[in-house]
Amino acid sequence: MRASFELVRQDPALLWFPVVSTCCLVLIAGFWIFEGAWLYAVNGAWFLYLPLVAIGLYSLFFVGIFFNVALAGAAAQVLDGEEPSLGDGLDVAWSQLSGIAGWAGYSLFVAFVIGFVKSIKGLRWLGAAAQIAWSFATIFVVPLIALEGLDSEGARRRSFQLAKQNWVTETGGLGALRATLIVPAILFYVDARLLFGGHVHSPGAKALLGFVLLCGFALWAAAGVVRQVFAVELYRVSTGRDLPQGGVPASTLADASA
Repeated sequence: MRASFELVRQDPALLWFPVVSTCCLVLIAGFWIFEGAWLYAVNGAWFLYLPLVAIGLYSLFFVGIFFNVALAGAAAQVLDGEEPSLGDGLDVAWSQLSGIAGWAGYSLFVAFVIGFVKSIKGLRWLGAAAQIAWSFATIFVVPLIALEGLDSEGARRRSFQLAKQNWVTETGGLGALRATLIVPAILFYVDARLLFGGHVHSPGAKALLGFVLLCGFALWAAAGVVRQVFAVELYRVSTGRDLPQGGVPASTLADASA
């Protein structure tokens, strides 16, 4: 994981992907909220909300995965010693729309099932465990779609295999990333409670808490980029792809994840 962090630090252009992705997600969410408000204003039938919500959620999943695939493509180019731009990553994602569309539907269905299980009293722990296991087992899906052009089902099966082969390195890397974020996450949670809970009334204090919350978003975005770069690096190592001189050697990744 240390190697992934160093790669992002050396090429901060990768951080533009979550920024642009977030802007697109906000716009899309706003559009569907507006559509829902319009439907409510005209007293639309309740069953019309079902396709509205389904399409809205699917579009959000699709856009999120689209930019993750773009990021994975750009990260692979960085590892090859190149200097990719945002456009280069987007070109990779545009070429894999079929796989992205399939995985968006797959992810939405699994998220619905896990959310349903977690909503049942007494089964929240099971839902949380399933969510962690799913995230762990599918970490290679995005790199597989971006770099091998696999469809959603093929990428899922192959990701399960790679995760099983590399569970020690993957667990160590992701565990280190989560451990690093524990204290900041607690601080930002307390900050959000103070800001939105009505506990702070001074404009200056509100501005300060808002700035801290913005820093929290930036840290979250950077952590997401590091995680995706780690997935690409681990994918390349586990599939036996040699890294060029400008990239991170397999031995470095193994040492950094240990």
